[in-house]
Parts: sequence; structure tokens; C-alpha cells
Amino acid sequence: MDMMTINLSQFKEIEGKINTVLVPIGMIEAHGPHCALGTDVLIPREFVKRLEESVGDRILMAPEVTYGHSWGLAPFVGTIDVSSEAFSNYVLDICKGFYKNGFENIILFNGHGGNISSLDVVTEKLADIGIRTLTINWFIDYREDIKKIAPDPGHAGEDETSLVLAINENYAYTDGVGSHEIPLPKRFRFKDGGKTLYPKAFSGNAGKATAEKGEQLYQMLTELVLKDIEKLWDIENEGGK
Repeated sequence: MDMMTINLSQFKEIEGKINTVLVPIGMIEAHGPHCALGTDVLIPREFVKRLEESVGDRILMAPEVTYGHSWGLAPFVGTIDVSSEAFSNYVLDICKGFYKNGFENIILFNGHGGNISSLDVVTEKLADIGIRTLTINWFIDYREDIKKIAPDPGHAGEDETSLVLAINENYAYTDGVGSHEIPLPKRFRFKDGGKTLYPKAFSGNAGKATAEKGEQLYQMLTELVLKDIEKLWDIENEGGK
């Protein structure tokens, strides 16, 4: 059920019937020279469309959190970086608002790596007040499965670029983009270090991306996400609090 399109009367009808909400979370940032700045929003949005077809009667699909935290890509134009503190507090308050409206299961569908540490803090705080959460970082959680279709994944790499192409081939391109590997472990931190880690604002082999690979990834990953959602419901049914 799409929260953006229902009215108050319809919302009241689902009270006590649906207690799971999915909040897509993304970022507006540089994704190489070749992918849309909104890649981290577009991909979760597409997953939501596909999940709606399967479990839309059991999950409220919430509006997106469009902006997030990106220390690594902040030096690049086109990146709209929100501090980790502001981002964490914002997402935390959103989730508390859903909890007050009767949603005890909250799924955070995250499309951006820079959000992960903040979302870990958020979900710990939510768990402490009795909310069950599932955070989906699709690019990490299912990385080994992704490599079966896109062997050279990364930030705007083969996997992300393919997923964007599968949405709309006008949102990305591959000609002349090639490949880039991160030259330093990400545990090093220094001023404007993102320009060293991502000299062209991407990693992985974007040149090998195709819309066909993207569609294969969506089909495979949607099934894996559904299995994790079922696990969340199993935890609820087993008395997890």
C-alpha cells in the first residue's frame, strides 16, 4: 500500500491490520560521470514498486528519505551532504512517528553506503523502545549473489549502473566510462579523501553494465529481500520484542 496515495479514511482502515512499514532511504550525490545523481533514490524506488506487487497488502510503503550522509563523495559537486547527526535524528523521529501510528515493524531500505553507520545507531535506539527493525543495504547484504551477475560491483559500478539502466536507459551510460578500483582501504581518513578513493566519483567496472543485467539483478534481489522480510515476521511471530 502506497502511503502517498491513500487518504485519512483509508489509513484508518489499515489500523490494526498492517503493522509493517517500509521506508526507502537514499542520497543525492555524484555517481561518476555516467549515473544519475539520484541513483541511490531511484534504485530503492524501483525495489518498492516490485515489492508492492508481492507484499503490498501487508506493508505500508512510506515516502522516501531523499537526502543522506556522504563524507566520501562530499568533495564532488552534485553531492548534497547532510551531517550524520542531523540525518540520524531525522530518520529516528520518522520511525518514532510510525511507531506512534501502530507500526511495530520498520524496514529501512537503504540505497547509500554512507548512511549505514547512522542507521545502525537509529535501529539500536528503536530496538530499545520495542520496535523490530530490518535494515536492507542491498549492495552489501547480497554482494556475493550480485557478483554472480555483475562481477565488478561498486559505487556506480557494474551493479548500480545496470540497475539504473534497467529503470531508464536515459539515466546512465557506459560508453567510455571503463573501470576504477579504490586505491586505498576506506579505513584511512584525511581531508577530501574521497577524491583519492574515488578519483572519478565511482568504483567498479561500469563499462560492463547493461540493462539486461539490471533486470536480472532486480529479479534475484527482490526474492532475497522478500526472504529477509519473512524472517522479520518470523521474529515477530516467535515473540521477538
